[in-house]
Amino acid sequence: MFKIFLISLLLLFSKIAYGKYTSFLDAKSELILSKHIDKKILIGNANYSILFWNVYDAELYSSSKKLNSRELAIILKYNRSIDKDTLVKETIDDIKQQQNISKQKEQSWKSLLESIYVNTEINKKFIAIKINDKSFFYYDNEKIYESDDQEFNELFFNIWLRSDSKNPEFTKSLLGQ
Repeated sequence: MFKIFLISLLLLFSKIAYGKYTSFLDAKSELILSKHIDKKILIGNANYSILFWNVYDAELYSSSKKLNSRELAIILKYNRSIDKDTLVKETIDDIKQQQNISKQKEQSWKSLLESIYVNTEINKKFIAIKINDKSFFYYDNEKIYESDDQEFNELFFNIWLRSDSKNPEFTKSLLGQ
């Protein structure tokens, strides 16, 4: 058991010290980003894990080296399957942590999220792009929704980008800090 721990530790440090991060942006995903953001720059990347569950890897792109909150894209590559209902519930819960919303707005955004989300599969990608006041959502390189609800768009992207997120270390890594 100790040998496995030692080998794992060695591999981890060798990747940190000598490994170079390789983006999971493939040709189709890059084409999608290029439709919306002319000059796309990788700001940061992070892994979201809960206890021993590796949930997803994330990358944040923007039109400049410093995050431009008017032109950005978040790509999630799922490392486990997650059902649509869980995604909707978790997103609504996170939005409600950011801001008090009416029951009517909660129901409206719940319906909107049910249009955006699908049951995820391992290694599939979810792409959320924000350009000015509009957002575009893709799953497995297929466009699934477009939103011009500015309040929703802001709260949605702040799930990952706000300083008081559920996982501040994840947010810092994603922001390249």
